[in-house]
Amino acid sequence: MFDFIGSRMQKAIEKATKKTQLKETDILEITRDIKLALLEADVNLKVVKSFIDSIKEKVVGQELMKQLNPGQQMVKIVKEELTNILGNKVREFQINKKPFIIMMTGLQGGGKTTTTAKLAAYLRKKQNIEKILLVAADVYRPAAIQQLISLAKQINVDYYEKSSSQNVDLIVKEAIDKAYSEKYDLVIIDTAGRLSIDEKLMDELVRVKSIAKPNEIFFVADALSGQDIINVATTFNEKLKLTGSIITKLDSDARGGAALSIRYLLNVPIVFIGTGEKISNMDLFYPDRMAERILGMGDVLSLIEKAEEVIDEKKSKKMLHKMMKGEFDLDDLLDNLKQVKKIGSLQKILKFLPGNLKVDNTKAEKADEKLKLFEIIISSMTLEERKNPRLLKNASRKERIIKGSGRSAQEYNMLINEFDQMKKRMKEFSTKAKGGQFDPSNFGI
Repeated sequence: MFDFIGSRMQKAIEKATKKTQLKETDILEITRDIKLALLEADVNLKVVKSFIDSIKEKVVGQELMKQLNPGQQMVKIVKEELTNILGNKVREFQINKKPFIIMMTGLQGGGKTTTTAKLAAYLRKKQNIEKILLVAADVYRPAAIQQLISLAKQINVDYYEKSSSQNVDLIVKEAIDKAYSEKYDLVIIDTAGRLSIDEKLMDELVRVKSIAKPNEIFFVADALSGQDIINVATTFNEKLKLTGSIITKLDSDARGGAALSIRYLLNVPIVFIGTGEKISNMDLFYPDRMAERILGMGDVLSLIEKAEEVIDEKKSKKMLHKMMKGEFDLDDLLDNLKQVKKIGSLQKILKFLPGNLKVDNTKAEKADEKLKLFEIIISSMTLEERKNPRLLKNASRKERIIKGSGRSAQEYNMLINEFDQMKKRMKEFSTKAKGGQFDPSNFGI
């Protein structure tokens, strides 16, 4: 999604940054390109019109055309307006009462059941929630009930279901009674969806709301959805008074514009976004960070937060100490590779950095393949060999590792050579640093 809309918007804005002065014709050309980029990304026409009108008003109001080097100011205006369209400020999410009840709504196939489990896992981790109850209230699809049970077991939380009952009202009432009597901290209700809206579905959801009295009602929207998702969200909002939305599959090749338009048209904040298939792939939505990523400014804060979540700080400090002493070995390298993998692929990490959309995807993919290759070969070594790489000079050991890893002698040699170069650079770095002669440029920093 970021690639699609971002690459087009960046090309439009680049025209402004290359100009020493902006003429009226330049403004018209740039805003027309931005407009086309948004429409191609399936952003709603009303949203596009409001966005473009706001940019033109600010550009003329600040008399950018008369200023020298107006490009940076133009970028600032576009970023501010894009952030505004996306919601301006992050919608902080806090569980302030127990049991805290969340009702999940949306059409069938939007990822509602999976998102229910992801949200449970996210809130347990971020807000130290202990007792969580997932409620299977989609009685029309046995597969949805089984999926919720499977996901609940996977993340080790409780669930409530009555596969034999078709009485949704009773299921929800009994689940809420259980939550109060057994002192649950959080209840998330996975409601039924349809392939399209119908009166029976909406009446059922209104009753579920009346019984459960939820603190939050989330609408789950698939980023792959077209413009019709706006009409669907409008109906849900009119009947239920939505408190927020969750956009799923933002990591896909979806254009995403229709789902993102919901925020502006309905004034319903995007609270969370799904960024992958894993249960852990859910994040709080930051409008300003999203705008920066779309405009190629990167999202370093989100990358740091993700790194802090998965990287062991004590291990990292210990590793740095070993590097400075020149004691870094292949076991340390293997541990490093595993920690980097927890953050995501190199290709994914690079997208968080400024200028992310200009990354050579082919080179990034090759680098990811090399990291996987190194992990496979090192994993085929004994702990003794990893701790003492000198043992690898033994021909029989080398042959055993190559056969065990299923890799070639050439790939094995590449690992050893690159590791030796790495150690050499670390040793030079350590010597220079201790002698106070450290020059970052000598090490490509």
